[in-house]
This record gives sequence, structure tokens and C-alpha cells, in this order.
Amino acid sequence: MDWAVPTALRYTLRYAGHPAGEQRLTIEPRRDGLRVVLEANVELPLPKTRQRWESELNPEGLPRRYRERVEGNGARVMEVEFSTEDGLVTVSQGKDDFAIPYLTPMHDPLSLILAVGGLNIAVGQVERFTLVGGRAYVERLPDQALETGGAEAQSVRVYRLRPGLSLLYFNREGYPVRLTQKVGEHVFEADLVQIQQLEAGRRSQPLEQDPEAAPRPKGQREQGREPPKARVVSSEPPKERESEAPARRRRRRRRYT
Repeated sequence: MDWAVPTALRYTLRYAGHPAGEQRLTIEPRRDGLRVVLEANVELPLPKTRQRWESELNPEGLPRRYRERVEGNGARVMEVEFSTEDGLVTVSQGKDDFAIPYLTPMHDPLSLILAVGGLNIAVGQVERFTLVGGRAYVERLPDQALETGGAEAQSVRVYRLRPGLSLLYFNREGYPVRLTQKVGEHVFEADLVQIQQLEAGRRSQPLEQDPEAAPRPKGQREQGREPPKARVVSSEPPKERESEAPARRRRRRRRYT
């Protein structure tokens, strides 16, 4: 897997066997690491959501900062800063911050996907990763034959993640080509349909502006009606202009040792 060139991976989503939207994973090389962005329009399970996750990784593949924004019935925003200098991981949710000691390398959901893709373990072997909310255990399963992006079946590596009962599939080049996760009584699936190399220094358009994305219903904006809100898994909050940024109250930081 070569991330030296900006790359966008497009996926179709299904829930309980029904079309459930689309998502795009973008990996951009930077002088000091990688920037990884996952954007998704999720129609099922309800309520519909729009999601944006962003992770800034160092050259070792560990996150410096992670942001997520979920918009559905309201909006949920979370930011995490990983500071090896201070030995703290600070999590911001709403008005308050809280901090935990940074005692061992930690991952966020996006950096974990890339880390699993780079594993070189035998079938049946289990690798443990530390996350902000706990631990993830990754087990190598036997390879499978899988059709991806309209191509003929090829052998892919399969990993099972616990807790959560998720499966991650990687092709020979190391790209994540399929993800399945148990959500409630049904299975949520993301299947790769396109790999696109981007021009250096050029960011891809927002997912809803992609020419291949599903069009909006006619007259939705003209009639002053907002599109139905969707639940988002993660994203970065909108950036404010310096001249318009309101004064921020200093957040109370609680440290847990």
C-alpha cells in the first residue's frame, strides 16, 4: 500500500441487505505524516446521518489529533489531542475537557484501519491495540476470495475486530476493500467500488458535491426546505474565520490519573 500519492477510496454502504448510502476515505501524504478523512452519507439505520472523521498521523502512523462530527438529530462533535510531550490524551466533548495519561501508543478509529492493513501476522494470531475508550483485539482469519470494484474475485486478507464483531478485508495492495459490522440485529457493510489517485495539493470535493453522488431531490433548496438530517459517525467542526470567531470560554480540564 503506497500512500505517497493522495488517494480517495469510494464505498457503497448497505444495511440489512438494503442500500444505505456511500462513503469516501481520503488519504493525503504530508511532510510530517498523513491526513486521513472519512466522509459518509448514511441513510440506514435511521435517522439519516452525515458523518466526517479526520485524523492527523505522524510518520509512525500514530494520531496527533482526531476529530469527528455526526449530524442527525442534532450534532455531536468530539476532538482528541494526543500529546507525547505532555504525556496526556485530551478529549473535548461539549463544554468540558477531560484528560487521561498517555502511557502507551494509542489509536483512533481511522489510524486503526491503516494499522490493521499493515499487520504481518499469521492466521489465528491476535494483536492488541490501545484506543482512547479501551482496547481492540485484532485476529487474523483465513484468506477469502472476494469480488471488489467490479473486478474478478481475488484473494483478500481478513481480520476480525473485537469488541464490536467487525470484519476488515484488505486486498493484495493493502487497500481496505470491505468492512462489515454488526449493528443491532443486522449487518452494516461498506464495499469498495473505486480507487482514485488525486492531484498533489488538490483536495477532493465534499462528498455531496461529487458528480457521482446521489442527486438531491428537485426543489428541495428552492422551497426553503432543508434536506433530511443524517447521523454522522465523525467529522471536523466547521472552521471559523478569525474575524467572526466568538470569544471562547476556557474549558475546565479534569485530569484522571
